[in-house]
Amino acid sequence: MVLLLFFILVDLLQLSHCASNITVQPVSINTTLNSTVVFSCEAVTGQLSFTVNDEAADNQAVIGSGFKATSKNYGNSTIRAELQAKAYEYNNNTNISCRAFTYGPPPMIELSNTAILMIQGLLDNVDNLDYTFINGSSVLLTWTAPYTLDNVPITGYYIVNGLVNITTNNNNTNITISATNPDPCKLNIISVSPLNDAGTGSSNDVSFYHKTVPLNTPPVSVVPVIDGQQISLNISIDVVTICKGEYPDSIAVNILHTDNALINNASITPEVNGQLMITGVITVPITLNTFIVNVSLSNSGGDFLSTPLFKFGFLGPVTNINSAVKNCSTIGVSWTAPMVDDRVPIQYYILRTYDAITGSLVNNVSVYDTSYQFVNNNLLIHHYTYVIIGVNELGEGISHNETFSYERVPRSVSGTGSNLKTFNQMTATVSYNIPVTLGCIGEAPENATIIIWCNGAGVVYHSIEQVKYLYPVENAPKPMNITGSASVPKNQQCNMSIAFSNGAGSSEPFILVINISPTPSVSVTPSPTINTDIPELTVFIIAGIAVILVLVICIFIIFTVALSINSSLC
Repeated sequence: MVLLLFFILVDLLQLSHCASNITVQPVSINTTLNSTVVFSCEAVTGQLSFTVNDEAADNQAVIGSGFKATSKNYGNSTIRAELQAKAYEYNNNTNISCRAFTYGPPPMIELSNTAILMIQGLLDNVDNLDYTFINGSSVLLTWTAPYTLDNVPITGYYIVNGLVNITTNNNNTNITISATNPDPCKLNIISVSPLNDAGTGSSNDVSFYHKTVPLNTPPVSVVPVIDGQQISLNISIDVVTICKGEYPDSIAVNILHTDNALINNASITPEVNGQLMITGVITVPITLNTFIVNVSLSNSGGDFLSTPLFKFGFLGPVTNINSAVKNCSTIGVSWTAPMVDDRVPIQYYILRTYDAITGSLVNNVSVYDTSYQFVNNNLLIHHYTYVIIGVNELGEGISHNETFSYERVPRSVSGTGSNLKTFNQMTATVSYNIPVTLGCIGEAPENATIIIWCNGAGVVYHSIEQVKYLYPVENAPKPMNITGSASVPKNQQCNMSIAFSNGAGSSEPFILVINISPTPSVSVTPSPTINTDIPELTVFIIAGIAVILVLVICIFIIFTVALSINSSLC
């Protein structure tokens, strides 16, 4: 029976939501740090109290956290309870509810909805703080407001501008800052902090120089550079003499004809580099021989004083560069002059000659005509690049270059020396000494091909020899003779073919006839146009005949003298 009564009591005391006796529910509150708020609850009940995070409001720990609950009975079982809460930082996101206890019968406990205490502390810094110059003395500051809880407004902004402090009384996210005598050399640092009832939030800074027009426009230079099929104008502005607030914000470049008709316009980014220079590149067609460049500067303070106009009447590139070998060692170069204004005549041309293979400079001369000749002392150089630049009173014009090759087929061998020695009954060794002659530019051979063929044996020797050159310190390169030897069969008629070659082709072969006689004596017979060495046996025969003739002459002279003396005596 006791156990049954216990369960019945529990059922009677269980929380009931069947019929609501709470007539005023507590509502969530957003507030600022350290403020005081009050939660309210009203019910028709016997007893009404608050809970804080599921703890009774009269709990000493709850009270110590800044909560204080009170209640008042209005009669007819209507009770109104209030919970005063201090918005300390640790009370953020606290759950608040009230509990109504009805004595019954049956007794019943009813809980209200849960309300939340949310606390807004000091605000974060503003975002996207930026400035826009209205004129040389006024700047518009703009920013984005930081996050804040609903119903916890931003009450204003605290702005510090050097020694001047400004507090706004609204939540506008912009303000205009003005200066009476702005100093373009002084850096202005402005901070903006949001305000609410908790105090001044975090600050964000922005810095700038007040924009004014300098008294003197900074120096501007324009330098043309040829870049392929266009002219690149390298524009530079030296801002070392002006303050940062006087730097230009806008740089406009106009390309004009001589009658001021607009050809092209462009702009340069006003970015200052480490050398306190603003640089940019504008391109114009290479076909423009004469044009005017107008560079104008401005900033938020106004337009700068006009810069001098840059008139470019420099020479265009020469055309029709031609070159040929005039004789074996003289090279001629010619070209067509560019069209010019008669008021700006061509003074001379700069002709630079480069070895087209190595890229090294060979010669640099001033030419006062449209042609030039020079003697090529180094006959091994046969590829030249000519760079020609016209010059007038404005300076060097546009360069033009062409590369020419003078390499041609080497000339044939003009003569050779040979010797033949017999080593055994079947073969003989032929040695050769081939001279190499450099006569004209580009004819220098790179290789020599030597072939020996015999009537009965065919090709018995084939060799490709590289032509080598000596390089004296003060003289032009000299070729070395090509020497070698070959074994050939005896008792046959053989021919030696010698041909020079280079990148342009191969020379006509030189044919040397070699007779290998069946007798011990050996002879070498060249082609009719070639002189060869006389064999040793022939030399001995001729020498013997000469000695005999000398002896006969001497005997004749002695005999004649003797007869003359004898006649005188008689």
